[in-house]
Amino acid sequence: MTPQGWQARLLSWALAIFATLAMVGAVATMSTDGGSPRPASEAGTGNERRAGPRTGEAPPAPFTTGAPRVETPDSIAINRQAEATRTVSRWLEVLTYAVLALVAVLAVGVLALFRIAQALNDRNA
Repeated sequence: MTPQGWQARLLSWALAIFATLAMVGAVATMSTDGGSPRPASEAGTGNERRAGPRTGEAPPAPFTTGAPRVETPDSIAINRQAEATRTVSRWLEVLTYAVLALVAVLAVGVLALFRIAQALNDRNA
């Protein structure tokens, strides 16, 4: 086999591996969604305070007055918008991986067609 043949074979292997990894990335990104989304009022930030062992009350957050947080219509709207943005960004990430896989598969196909055309040209010459 010629050096060009080996280069084409190596490139097709690399593109196939890239396409496979992109498909795995798309599936992994879809599966980390975590199920059904919770409403913004139930969604936690991960910074919830636990109740103290003696008083049963949560200690105040640092650098605050200790007053309870009041949900306003603005804060509810902001939380909903943030959740919608996170959902859209997850799907855009999945679509990006899928498009990368599709481009890699198409590149392998173009490379194969180029090699076929080159072989036919060499046979006719």
